[in-house]
Amino acid sequence: MDIRQLRYFVGVVEAGSFTKAAATLNVAQSALSLHVRQLEEGFGTQLLVRDRTGVSVTVSGDKLLGRARNILKEIQITEAELTNSVAAPSGEVTIGIPSGAARVLSGPLLESVRSELPRISLKMIEGMTGPLEEWMAAGRFNLAVLYRTAESVGRMTVLAREELCLVVPRGKPPFEDSIPLADLHAFPLAVPMRNNNVRRSV
Repeated sequence: MDIRQLRYFVGVVEAGSFTKAAATLNVAQSALSLHVRQLEEGFGTQLLVRDRTGVSVTVSGDKLLGRARNILKEIQITEAELTNSVAAPSGEVTIGIPSGAARVLSGPLLESVRSELPRISLKMIEGMTGPLEEWMAAGRFNLAVLYRTAESVGRMTVLAREELCLVVPRGKPPFEDSIPLADLHAFPLAVPMRNNNVRRSV
């Protein structure tokens, strides 16, 4: 048994067939079959059941699948720890990002990571700012993009600033170019839901 055999075995199971696995792993289908057969001969038991629809794991194959995934994960972590450096960081980074900001930031962020940090695997989780704050505090993210008022920024890095605008029908008050927040109670407002950060900020 070697690491390549384990990778191929897991790849075949996850793809559901030797044909799909060969395309995904960029390996000849005959080579995949050979390595899996060698694994089965080495263990002295059948690991996969082959049929017209693809493959399924036997009881022994299912046991090996769990162990193989753990082994490959440990190897990946070890490789990252031994080869990681300031010049070429590697590993997985999870970032929480509000849905609105994700529409603007996701594309440029993924492109920057791919070009500048090719060994980083970026995982983005979208959500509302409130839950994102809780998940960040619980340690589920490495980074998070959050909406904050100027007074609550603290140790965070400011990425952008947005102005709050009051939108009114044409010809309706207030007629000034700006209005103090304290005077807004005089007008019927359409505002977001209670757990919305913009509403909390206002």
